[in-house]
Amino acid sequence: DLMSYALKILLIAWLGSLSHINYASSEDIFCFVGDAGEVNQTQTLVVNALAQSDCSVVWHLGDISQLGVESIEDPELQESFLKPFKPFLDKKIPLYLIMGNHDYKGDPSVYLDVAKNYTSIFHPSNFYTKRFGELCFFALDTTIFDKLYYLHKRGKQIRWIKDELKRLKNKCKFSIAVAHHPLFSSGDRDRANPQLAIFLENYVFGIFDIYITGHNHVLADEGDHKKTRQLISATGALPGGSPKKTESNKFNVEVPGFLKMTVKGNSAEYKFISAETKELLWSGIKTGSGLRVD
Repeated sequence: DLMSYALKILLIAWLGSLSHINYASSEDIFCFVGDAGEVNQTQTLVVNALAQSDCSVVWHLGDISQLGVESIEDPELQESFLKPFKPFLDKKIPLYLIMGNHDYKGDPSVYLDVAKNYTSIFHPSNFYTKRFGELCFFALDTTIFDKLYYLHKRGKQIRWIKDELKRLKNKCKFSIAVAHHPLFSSGDRDRANPQLAIFLENYVFGIFDIYITGHNHVLADEGDHKKTRQLISATGALPGGSPKKTESNKFNVEVPGFLKMTVKGNSAEYKFISAETKELLWSGIKTGSGLRVD
């Protein structure tokens, strides 16, 4: 009858609205690597370690190519990313991309086309959200706030993040922002420039449970700022920049490797792994609050 038909239509629409959500199991392992755009032995070491790992999902935190790529036919795309990452890409592990400042040396929109050609590569926009049940990721483009000549690009992302925070504020038990640039570091690069810092202070710190970045070529746990923990995983090709002496409650090393994380409900357990020895370098636990927005 008419009522049954209407209920079927509503059910189809509801199922369609859920199609962009992956429901993560407690066994899912999220991994993070950054700054892997230089072709060298370290890149090979890290890529092979990821390919042989138990990662369910990998986030690339930017600087996919050290020189930038100008088009889908640009040889640099093959040489610095697709060929070196082939052992990993052949495994069909989902790879989510973030743009870094070196990617802006070329045309970052090329990666929109790359994602269309590779079913395991996910990159719908330079900023986007991805939900795994009640675990919410916000992928951000921080280069446009780091460089003054991208001032005209900022408004669109700010409007978007305000809308997404409002839309998802009651749907996330745990929240993670992923981007290229950290706010601060105990290593060589001590702090983001003022215009980037303003964005991160207003829209990331104090809102998300964890902020994970690349850019500073280290593996680091920098602790909490406004109850948001900052982690850095950026030794994919060019490790360097750790302090001579690390503060007792912080971790900051220039060892090739990556970050692994599991999230159960509102609790995340994370580990920094050496690509060469597969040994655990550092671990931590973060209890979250979802999205802290009014």
